[in-house]
Amino acid sequence: MRVETLRRCLLLQALSGCSDAILRRLLLHYGTVDGVWQSDLAQWPALEVPPPVTAAFGRMRETGRIPDTRIDIERQLGELTDFPVQVYCLGSADYPPLLKTIADPPPLLYVRGAADYLLRPQLAVVGSRRASSSGLRAAREFSAAAVELGMVVTSGLALGIDGAAHAGALAAGGASVAVMATGIEQIYPRRHRQLGEQLSQAGCLVTEYPPGSQPLREHFPRRNRIISGLSLGVLVVEAALPSGSLITAGTALEQGREVFTLPWSIYHPGGRGCLRLLRDGATQVQEVDDIVQQLASLVQLQRALSLPEPPAEERQQRPARKDRQSQAPDQVLLTLIGDATIGVDELAAHSRLPPSQVMALLSSLELEGQVERSAGGYSRSTGS
Repeated sequence: MRVETLRRCLLLQALSGCSDAILRRLLLHYGTVDGVWQSDLAQWPALEVPPPVTAAFGRMRETGRIPDTRIDIERQLGELTDFPVQVYCLGSADYPPLLKTIADPPPLLYVRGAADYLLRPQLAVVGSRRASSSGLRAAREFSAAAVELGMVVTSGLALGIDGAAHAGALAAGGASVAVMATGIEQIYPRRHRQLGEQLSQAGCLVTEYPPGSQPLREHFPRRNRIISGLSLGVLVVEAALPSGSLITAGTALEQGREVFTLPWSIYHPGGRGCLRLLRDGATQVQEVDDIVQQLASLVQLQRALSLPEPPAEERQQRPARKDRQSQAPDQVLLTLIGDATIGVDELAAHSRLPPSQVMALLSSLELEGQVERSAGGYSRSTGS
């Protein structure tokens, strides 16, 4: 996308009074941001654009800036071009087709990484931030199995289940999409900054918020509608009552997506939300094949809707995917180790490294301050 078009995206999103609903109507009518920029303002009343917004846009178009605003558009533009970041506009042919069908699709999507993963069949894997070791293991194993069957794993980059889902997908040599509640330039939470960088190489980071946007409380429920909107189905691994994961599940049902969950014991507090979902009609799963069988026809439809592969020269310009085989062994272990404790045997099984080598690598990582040892195994260092 041209730098001038990127600037226009940022100016439109910063325009006072130009809500998402108004911007959606403009983009769906004119097809592109440049189309909106070059449009005849006499047509805007028919699109239910309030006169003050039309007048403010006219002034902005003449001057190329927004008067009386604290938003530094040039700084935002620098953030987008430094990475670089692609921006996809509602109404354009390359906007993710499934996301386009929800009631309130984001007018603009900022994407860092390989955006073509947004067009592939996705399974959302979400759950508690304060997950149990069993929940984290389930998230990793289901995500690994999903990518081995050709799906992309989508989640929200949060601590707990989200992080385990992303890590499980990457460790299996697959791709993962992280939907963020901040601007594209900042990884939140900070403890996932390394994971975020890995996702930008083996998948992509996605947000509807312009650079500089902070992780405000109200951003997270809105982020959840994108997680489910991009996906064919949502797997809730572990959820308490109440929880953000149940909000995602509710949004998924409103969007017509399939919702899956695990059958936890009634004595497992982190699984009570899952039991509630089962009571309300979610599909019980015990292995990823249970999900794939139900989504098989939808996967075929999604692949039919996806755009063709980009030209060979464009693919060659992309960073090579860092799958399990090409990652250094210590990086494989760091990808697998989350915030909850994981044992040496489980790390050896997931990494397919000999236990003796795992122990040696863990000792080195512990000396470097990247992991911490406890009675139950190893976890990420709080300072890393």
